[in-house]
Amino acid sequence: MFVPSPMMMVCAGNICRSPFAEFYMRKVLEEKGIEGEVFSRGLLMMQGQKVPELGLKVGLEFGVDMRTHVSNTLLAPDIDRAALVLVMEPEQRAHLMQKRPEHVGKVMMLSQPCGGHAIDDPMGRSEETFRRVYHDIATCVDKWASRF
Repeated sequence: MFVPSPMMMVCAGNICRSPFAEFYMRKVLEEKGIEGEVFSRGLLMMQGQKVPELGLKVGLEFGVDMRTHVSNTLLAPDIDRAALVLVMEPEQRAHLMQKRPEHVGKVMMLSQPCGGHAIDDPMGRSEETFRRVYHDIATCVDKWASRF
């Protein structure tokens, strides 16, 4: 069974979406007995931020505890190291392709197996928005993991 490892999840700030995708993918792989490294990064310079309280609360509903997460900014070596890079928005993919065109084959939308839509940023929004976004991410992660 092939698992692209390491896998990197990318969003804007590495505060809400990509940490949830990272922790949830780890959980799913662990439940399947599959070993693989998963990490996350953000495109914005928002180093050292924690997941907001609503994100932590809703994450627990999906069985993931993100209290240990601290945001990290994406650096070029992160893209080089990752076997698969999953982004939340088409603009994020375009940005990475502009910066590192040699990696076009490994940068994809997290939602690719779910239709390829942009995944909303819940930052600063309601608990229900976090719940909807995290459900969307979980559904897409489950579909990716079913391929491994």
